[in-house]
Amino acid sequence: MMKRLLCSVLALAAPLAFSSPAEASADSTCYPEWKVKQTAYLGCSGMALLSPGNDTRINLLMLLHDRHGDVGVSHATSYDAMERRGEAQPFDFGVFALAVGQKPPEDEHASFYGSRCISNGSGRVDFDSAIAAAHRAKGGISSAELEILTNARAALQPDCGGDTLFRPVLAEMLATVTSSTGKAFADYLLAAASFYDGNFAAARTLFTSLAGGRSGWVKEASTYMLGRVALNLAMEGAFDDYGYPIDNAANGRELKDAEGAFKAYLDAFPDGRYASSAQGLLRKVYWMGDDDERLLGQYVAAFKRPNMNGSNVSLADLVQEMDVKLGERLDLAKVDDPTLLAMLALKAMRYSEDPEWQGDEKPVSRAAIEALKPRFAGQDALFNYVRAAHAVYVAKDPDGALKLLPSTEGAFADPGYLRFSQRALRALALDMKGDSVARGALDNVLMSFNQPFQRGTMELALAMHEERNGRLDMVFAPASEIKDPEVREQLLRYTAGPALLRRQATAKDAPKRERDVALYALLYKQLTRGDYKGFAADSALIPAGAKPRGPDDYESPTYTNVAIFKWAGQKDGFVCPSLKTLATALAGAPKDAPSLLCLGEFMRLNGMDGGASWPDIPASLDVQPPKDQLGGMPSQFPGKPFSRLEAYKGIIASPAADASSKAYALYRAVYCYAPSGYNSCGGVEVPIATRKAWFNQLKKNYPASPWATKLKYYW
Repeated sequence: MMKRLLCSVLALAAPLAFSSPAEASADSTCYPEWKVKQTAYLGCSGMALLSPGNDTRINLLMLLHDRHGDVGVSHATSYDAMERRGEAQPFDFGVFALAVGQKPPEDEHASFYGSRCISNGSGRVDFDSAIAAAHRAKGGISSAELEILTNARAALQPDCGGDTLFRPVLAEMLATVTSSTGKAFADYLLAAASFYDGNFAAARTLFTSLAGGRSGWVKEASTYMLGRVALNLAMEGAFDDYGYPIDNAANGRELKDAEGAFKAYLDAFPDGRYASSAQGLLRKVYWMGDDDERLLGQYVAAFKRPNMNGSNVSLADLVQEMDVKLGERLDLAKVDDPTLLAMLALKAMRYSEDPEWQGDEKPVSRAAIEALKPRFAGQDALFNYVRAAHAVYVAKDPDGALKLLPSTEGAFADPGYLRFSQRALRALALDMKGDSVARGALDNVLMSFNQPFQRGTMELALAMHEERNGRLDMVFAPASEIKDPEVREQLLRYTAGPALLRRQATAKDAPKRERDVALYALLYKQLTRGDYKGFAADSALIPAGAKPRGPDDYESPTYTNVAIFKWAGQKDGFVCPSLKTLATALAGAPKDAPSLLCLGEFMRLNGMDGGASWPDIPASLDVQPPKDQLGGMPSQFPGKPFSRLEAYKGIIASPAADASSKAYALYRAVYCYAPSGYNSCGGVEVPIATRKAWFNQLKKNYPASPWATKLKYYW
């Protein structure tokens, strides 16, 4: 079977363990859904409660965090991790792993890429430490031999990609080492040089001899290196030029040798300095041999070991490693470990609530979940949570979920993710059924957060509750517990009415960005919903020194660019007054053709055409999120969005419009479809025959206008 591409994270068993034959890049074009109840997997919509929609790695890492507390250093990366402003934003695995683990120093990343030579640096540290100890020991190596050995080890700087062979160089440097102890270290260096040179046969011969010698570091390290030699032999011819595994590679004997060597090391040195690395490389042996059963057993055992107990790979990175190596082949029938069972059971509950994305695959049945009970022996709380999750997410049976979840506060003394998930799911179930105590339950869970992202998840849940119950003002009340900037801004952009927007735009205790978001949404919607008088009055709220940002400013969201509404008009082409003057004119004559065309010019020149769905484009304020997401309730701002195309249509059909306005409206209406043939002006689509008729009308009725001269095509 073709294995998944082995990406760089397979080096996660530390520098001595994995060298990556290929690298894969993550797709960063993922747009999260702003809701707590996630039933479909997106990859970037994680919540801080155990959920079907979560990345399986997030759910597993939550449970491991409950078990061990510290999940260790995470080498996961995420663009979102660098851009986040609040905890409520749905997250991906990289963001979560960095939040519950620790980010490694920047220079550590280099050790997670490359070939077998990545272990050279750490190997030098071990070697230098060992020869220093041998020098201090009675009858150990002399100062002269210590210097020779130290210099020889420093000279060993392989990159496993060049033409330089280091064994001949070291052999010459070590020729004068004659003591028995010094000779053992010298032979080890020659074996290591052969290994890095790719001469595995010579390396095996020397390491075998050294592994049968006296006890000490040389014996232990050589025993360990025999496994690495065998594994590197197994890797020869096992991957193509692009780093993909080759099916049916003839390396079974080498893999068996590697397995035997690593097991021999672990038997001889169960607590040895390379034990964790040997276990990681043993996982690689099983992966290369398609031995899923034993590979799974290795992960289950590793997850049970305390994270910091001499391990050279963190739980966070181990979760990532398992997902890459085994994730797609794991299923409920093959797993007995309750933690992994819970992860897979939640995954099996996934389905899309969007009819356009629903396929033939159905979520797991209640009966199938109940059949897992014997394998959850001793883990009743976890099993009942899985059952309750099925009731909420799949069966939509909140009463059934409430019967399975603890109902007393005393049951929630443990602050971990499972206990938090129990409380959160109970509050969500109460909210689903419209219970009067739901709001209090949501607020209580919010106030008892203990781990990363728990507060943000509950702020999102409470904000959605308030929005759906018509209490948007409560979100922005002075005593509100909903403080996450992303949540507040989402509601201001999409749901808030003029009074709330005006209040937040002038709230002295609100952050500047929130004031700007509120003012932008207020002015934009006044201008595009026909409240021209309100716009003329409220444009005075724009700070005196505010200056419009250019299109090349990617650091600040467009919907905070309030100075854009200080538009001075245009003197070339279709002449227009300032935006404030224009709004005043439209307030008195809302159907005035030149004024509507100038409003269209402002929208066109500033990229505000309706119908866009990108979250950082002003026109997205016209596109309400789905009903099941934050901001998905009907906007409290009255009126319908402005469309340039509909304005042009009205002017073209109006008997009162002057010739200049009609000509420009025809020109712009045709240009709405340039050059792709797709409408960029919003409104109701028109067929190409209509665009052709507009083109001909402009040429026939207004041949002397500059617009008839400029228009060469219709689209």
